[in-house]
Amino acid sequence: MKHDSITVRNATVDDLPHLTRIQSACYPTEYLEATGTFERKLQLSPDSHWLIECDGVAMGYFLTHPWAGNAPPALDHATLTLPEQADCHFLHDLALHPAARGQGLAPRLIEAALQWGRAHGLPRTMLVAVQGSVPFWERWGFACIGNAAAYGDGAALMQRADALSG
Repeated sequence: MKHDSITVRNATVDDLPHLTRIQSACYPTEYLEATGTFERKLQLSPDSHWLIECDGVAMGYFLTHPWAGNAPPALDHATLTLPEQADCHFLHDLALHPAARGQGLAPRLIEAALQWGRAHGLPRTMLVAVQGSVPFWERWGFACIGNAAAYGDGAALMQRADALSG
């Protein structure tokens, strides 16, 4: 589908209804995070989350934040705190409404996030791949470094060590 306009911008607390609508369309119940969890993330790191709009309609989001260590943050952790000394950029949740898939929108969100991590001098990028998305993330230079059972069956912890050069 051709869109007249596609905009990627920082997500804000005002976008919470869009985030929860898109999340509900993308994930089974066990992966859904509470609105309060989204709000906490938006408040903790306000410039590291993005929303993509097609012709003025929110169609996807990407929530990310600074992190430290090799263990991912807990899923749906409404009291999340960020580390004082981050050594990584954690890509928490990339979601595109099913109606927006296959239109080249995900790369726009991913590029915005990777650029943010580079601009903030974070030497590596980490994520948890769910719902069979390991091959997708491998195409972006991520490699599996372990499992992430707390995120569900088949969830894989992945890392991209070359975030500053890519």
